[in-house]
Order: sequence, then structure tokens, then C-alpha cells
Amino acid sequence: MALGAFLATLASGLYFYTSYILWNRFQSQGSSQRVWPRQRFLLYIAIAAALQLFSFVGSLVQGGVILFNLGTSLSLISWTAVMALLIATLKYPTENLGIFILPLAGLSTLLIFGHTATKGIPLEIGLHILLSIGAYSILGLAAAQAFLYAIQEKRFQQKKLTTIFKNLPPLQVMECMMILLLNIGFILLSLSLLSGIIFIEDMFAQHLVHKTFFAILAWLIYGTFLLGHYKKGWRGQVAARFTFWAYLMLIISYIGTELVLTQVN
Repeated sequence: MALGAFLATLASGLYFYTSYILWNRFQSQGSSQRVWPRQRFLLYIAIAAALQLFSFVGSLVQGGVILFNLGTSLSLISWTAVMALLIATLKYPTENLGIFILPLAGLSTLLIFGHTATKGIPLEIGLHILLSIGAYSILGLAAAQAFLYAIQEKRFQQKKLTTIFKNLPPLQVMECMMILLLNIGFILLSLSLLSGIIFIEDMFAQHLVHKTFFAILAWLIYGTFLLGHYKKGWRGQVAARFTFWAYLMLIISYIGTELVLTQVN
């Protein structure tokens, strides 16, 4: 635990430091101030992500079971978002999106302090939960991307771009990354739903009707958009609206289920 806390502190410090560097880059556009090389900047983020992973992976898997708590779950979600950002930079110049992701990663990395798991989950069910967390993380990032895209496009048309929006990737790159995230998230969500079927013994007794219904509804909305995108060229604001509505269904699936279980218990 002491080692995990030390690694988490280092990772958080690096995330905040790279956020500071990125903000300075925004402020120094067009000036003579020195801007960090892109490769060094991405290397620092990769090191932070590695430290973050090692900070919670030891407490996540122990003795053939997976131990979940709020701190490790949020840290895992933010780590997934950071990794998605790093992977996207291999194809698109999207590192400036880190201005939103990196500070949140810095905060969530520290949440492993003071949170302990009281019950282990069998590895098989735990893998299903990990797939679900991955899907929620990537699709949540896609929803945030869609939100930024919608605002950026509107401000671009109105010629009212602020410092942050001026430094975001071009609209075409933003759209391409949103589609990439939707593809990855849709695959993870599909795997999550398929793996979940294995562990459903009695949907009504386990109070999973609400969750399953809205998760499948979200899957259908995502699938409809992706089919329309590749077959009919749906994009832009249409993509943003589909992404918003689909992720709303996922949120309702999760929050609604928690409320139902609270009432039952």
C-alpha cells in the first residue's frame, strides 16, 4: 500500500506538471517563449500513466479475485482515458485535449488513499466489470469529445473562439477521434453485454432488468449511428447528438440500477 501511494503521488505530480506545461503552451502560441517538444511531453504522460497503473493494479487483483472500490475504479477510468489519448496521438495530433483529461487524472489518481475494498469479486465476473468500466470510460470520453466538437463548431461559425478552443485540434481531427473512440467503445460495450449474459441467472431476482434494458438501448443507438456513418456518411452534429443520447442511456442504466438496488436493500 505504501508503494502504491508513493507511485500514485508521483503519477499525480506528473499529470499536474504536464497540465501546467500544456497550459503554458496555449498561452505562448505565437510568442517567442520556448515550447516543449511534443515527444518529450508525450513521454512524460506515458511515464505518469505507467506509474498510475502500477499504483493500483497490485490492490486491484489479489489472490485470484478482483477488489473494487471507489478510488481504484475512478483511477482505472482516468487511466483508460489517458491511454486512449496517447493511442489517439499516434494517428492524430490530439495531445492538446490533455488540458481536460490530465488534471482529472491527477486528481483521481490520489483517490486510492483512504478507500479499501471489503469484498472480493471472482475473476470471471471481475473481468466483465472491467470490460464495462472500459466501455463506460471510452464512451464517456467520446461524449466529452462530442460536447467539445459541438461547441467548437458553433464558436468557429460565430468566430468566437477562446484560447482553449483555438488550441484544440481542427474540427476534422476532433470528429475523426470521436469516431475512433465510438468504434472502440462500441466493441467494449458489445463484449461487456455478451460477457454479462453468462452471469445472469435470474434477471428479475438480480434486479438487472433496468440496467440490461438501457444498456442494450444505448448499444442500439451507438450501432445505428456507426452503421449510418459508414453507410450514409453521418457525421458532425448528427454524430454529436447520437453520442449524447447513447451515453445518456448508459448513465441511466448505471444510476437507475443503483437507485433500484438501494430501494431493495
